[in-house]
Formats: sequence, C-alpha cells, structure tokens
Amino acid sequence: MLMDHEKSLFLKYLDGKASPDEKRQLLAYLKDNASAKEELQSTYRHWADERGRSFDPYPSLDRVLQKVSRGRRVSFPALAMAAAAAVLAAILIIPALSKRQAPAPTAAETELYTWPESDKPVALLPDGQVIQSGAIEMQVTCTPGGIRIDGSDYTSSAKGSCMLSVPYGHRARIQFADGSVVRMNSHSRIVFPGSFGRERNVRMTGEALFDVSRDEGRPFTVELDDVRVQVLGTRFLVSGYEDDAHRVALVSGSVNVSLGDSRAQSVTLVPNQMYTLDDNGKVNVEDVPDWRGMLDWADGVYRADGTSMKDILNYMSRYYGEKVECDSRVAGIACTGTLNLRSTLSDMLSELSGIFSIKSRRQDGVWYVTLSNE
Repeated sequence: MLMDHEKSLFLKYLDGKASPDEKRQLLAYLKDNASAKEELQSTYRHWADERGRSFDPYPSLDRVLQKVSRGRRVSFPALAMAAAAAVLAAILIIPALSKRQAPAPTAAETELYTWPESDKPVALLPDGQVIQSGAIEMQVTCTPGGIRIDGSDYTSSAKGSCMLSVPYGHRARIQFADGSVVRMNSHSRIVFPGSFGRERNVRMTGEALFDVSRDEGRPFTVELDDVRVQVLGTRFLVSGYEDDAHRVALVSGSVNVSLGDSRAQSVTLVPNQMYTLDDNGKVNVEDVPDWRGMLDWADGVYRADGTSMKDILNYMSRYYGEKVECDSRVAGIACTGTLNLRSTLSDMLSELSGIFSIKSRRQDGVWYVTLSNE
C-alpha cells in the first residue's frame, strides 16, 4: 500500500520539486514495495487529469512489465547524485542491447524514460541543469564549449549525456558538432553526448528524422529499445511510439537495422525501404511508394491532397495528444493545402474553422468538431 508520505513525495517528484534526499527516500520505498504499482499508476493518472494533461507512459510501470514479459535483460542503475536522479529507476527497466553485461546508464539515459512530461521542450544537461524552451521548435546546437539552446549558450562542468524531451505539439532540431542534424517530432525524447568521441551513439523514443554526416571511421548508431540502426552517413526516419510498431525508413544512402547486436536478425535497407518490428517481434521490410506525409512534420507543416477531414483530425489528435471526434458530415470533407503546425490543438482547430465551415468545442477532455451552422 502506498503510504501518504510516499504519495506526497511522488507528487513532488512529478511536479519537479522533490529534493535529492526526497528522491532517495522514494527510491528506497519503491525498491521494497513493488506492490504499490497500481496505486502509483492511479496517483499519476489523477495528477495528469488535474493538470489537463494526457496520461503519459514515461513513469508508467506497465512499460516495465511489458519489457520483463518479453524476457529482456534488465539492470538497476546506481543514480549519479550530481544530476537529477530518476525516482523510478529502481523499477524501470533499461533494455540491454548487447549480449555482454551492459554498463549502468547515465542519469540522462535513465531520464529518457522517467522524466515527467512537460508542456514545453526541456533539455537536461549532464550536471543537472534543466533548460526549458518557449519555442514551438526548440533549436539545439552542440558546440566545443557546451550547448546552445534557442540562441543562448550553456556550459556544463560534468561529462556525460544530455537528454532532450519534446512534448505534444512541439518539435526540436539538434545539430551535432560533426554536422549531423536530428529533427525530433512531437512527444519524443533523445539522449546524446555533448560531443562525440570514437563512437557516435544516441538513444531515443518517439520519432526523429536523421541527416547524418558521413564519417568512415565512426559509424552513427541510433538505439530505439531493442532496435539498433547503424549508418556511416545518410538520411532516414526512425519511429517507435509506445502504442505503435517500431519503424526505420530510409530516404537515401544505406542503413543496417538489427535487434540488439544480433547479426542473424540484421537487415540492410536500400533507399525507399522501410523496416517494421511489431509487438510480437515480427520483422517486415517493404517499399515506401510515397513519402508524402511521412516527413512533412519536420518542416513544421501538414500537407493535405484531397485528404479527408477525419484523417486530418486523427493526425492532429496524435500530434497534440488529445482526443478529437467529429460526425460523419465533417469526416467526409475533402481538404487540399498546407497547414502550419501550431503550438496547441486549439490554435490548429481555430485555423481549420477559418477555412472550412466547422466549429469545435472541448468537453470532458474531448474535442468535438461539428458543422458551424449547427
């Protein structure tokens, strides 16, 4: 049973107000009381509802159980006190992508799964600095002296990885010192080193478009749970949201995709091919006949070409993390044109209402779209 004191500590953690000592207390409690899982989930759900946020799986223990049920090897990392310690690390499973014993993840790698969802893009630096962005698309540049975020320079005395969290309705662009560029889609996260050494490795969840600068001596590796993508230099899309299959789609060049370090399950893609790994572990490789719609978000737009309003609203629902419903008369409206992705679903629906004869209202956490003459 989750005690009142521990419940209070957990709420402080979600609000980002827990001190390092309070995080240690909660961590110790969770280690010894795994049965508190259901109450922890319920507490988090109520916390999200009170703040008008969608229930998010990052501190979700269901994610842990799913990984355990798949037989993935686990490790419980020791948390670095110099950075923001992850309270749920003791019960969160970081998948090991190697047959060898994996080293303990850094604090930033742990935060990839445990950092509470924010309304704005957030960067966590190796020394624990938390930088929040007010932009729709956060701009990040890795420099020899540190990291530049939205035009401001930040230095970090600690060596290690950075974590970037992009919430619903936002995006981010990251340029590494080697010239490689990553564009992060809505509801995505990435862990990357401040500067690449002999290897160029990043870990992520969600969706990202990579433009990797070629370096024959340093392959670029992207890890998405069990999926491992390795390239020398190319353009490709990686997608793996919590409720969807993992996908790697190659725009140009060549990529090698594998499950962990398993060479037996390794696949080399050619341009316009897509690798898919479903929840049952089945791998499929198919052609991408048309890139239309798959990469538009990276330019901050949604392009419609005779697209039904229902499909547009379904896309907006996923992009902004809010439920949208419409009746059959609205669903069948055909749309052609380009929409700029705005910071909120309310703004986007207002723009659609200015183009089409529709109106929207929000009730009990759901947006309803109807004809404007009703």
